[in-house]
Amino acid sequence: MSLKNLQIKFISPLKGYIAEPKPSLLHIPKAYKELAMFTNQNTVKRCIPFLDALTSGYIIPFPVDILYEYDTEKKMCHFTVNEAIPHEFRPYIGVSEHSLSQISPELRSSKRTVEGVFKFNNPWVIKTPPGYSCLFFTPLNHVLPFELISGVVDTDSYESNIHLPFYWTANYLEQKLLKVGTPMVMVVPFKRESWKIACETTDMLNTQDKKNFLKYFSEYFDNYKKNSWHKKSYK
Repeated sequence: MSLKNLQIKFISPLKGYIAEPKPSLLHIPKAYKELAMFTNQNTVKRCIPFLDALTSGYIIPFPVDILYEYDTEKKMCHFTVNEAIPHEFRPYIGVSEHSLSQISPELRSSKRTVEGVFKFNNPWVIKTPPGYSCLFFTPLNHVLPFELISGVVDTDSYESNIHLPFYWTANYLEQKLLKVGTPMVMVVPFKRESWKIACETTDMLNTQDKKNFLKYFSEYFDNYKKNSWHKKSYK
């Protein structure tokens, strides 16, 4: 299959009624767009690896508003959606919860502020071409009040919705609204291939190595972008 024919499909019975997945490029934070390239020194606006991470793959957004609240009397949190939404849609939206026995404390996020493993219900089934899987993780370089448990799914053969376990990482006493259309998960498709590791040495004191570095860093700005970077495309 040629690269130009590769396609990732997002399928949902709620298509047309909820916010749809889009390339991550369309979810660049406003703060990044407004950031200057240079203040008293270079900012991350000049860092191509930062931008590549920010714009990799696709974003599945929250399909509806989800409100986080903490009940101080019962000492437990609640994630709720608008009560007017029909109950038969709840398996596709909202939040459910995992049993804590499913993951030991040592494997839980150290950033968690609530002792619970929750799960965003995902209304989309993802399909990729044969030989391609998807990596699911917290949207990179976004500031969010939760942290997803990352996972890889063979989306060329898996036929069901992939729900998204997460930890709450914001101040547990503060009410938060996860707004419809904002980033819920980043999805990056990749080809399954076998790899072998090799570790080698190089003599950075070697004169030729120094000459190579001189050539690579001869300009003050954008050396990586001009000499090493390859443009990625997610449409």
